[in-house]
Amino acid sequence: MFRRRGALPPGFERVAAAVERAKAAALAAVPARRREPEPIASAVLALEGALGDARDALTAWTEGPAAIRERCQEAVEETARRAEWLRLEAPSMDFESLVLVLGDVIAPLDAFVEAEHELRRG
Repeated sequence: MFRRRGALPPGFERVAAAVERAKAAALAAVPARRREPEPIASAVLALEGALGDARDALTAWTEGPAAIRERCQEAVEETARRAEWLRLEAPSMDFESLVLVLGDVIAPLDAFVEAEHELRRG
């Protein structure tokens, strides 16, 4: 089966959509001008839920190189471990600490940007 160059496998797109929801859930805990921040506990719960959706989508994603799928799986699992740490430890944080910690929690998901570039190159 041939794909047009630059097209993404549908399985990847489903996983990536769940990953984007996970990132958005985490960042909802950061105060912003136009909205109140979510409580950190709610944000972490939503993050973990979206990561669960990503795990489910990963099991259904079969097209494309296995190495890319494995890196994405590892990124989701590492992010889940970090989210669990945040949920269990629940450290008290000021704004700067919150931003740094949430950035560290979701950092492994950057693997999806690299995966997308690799998949688009074919």
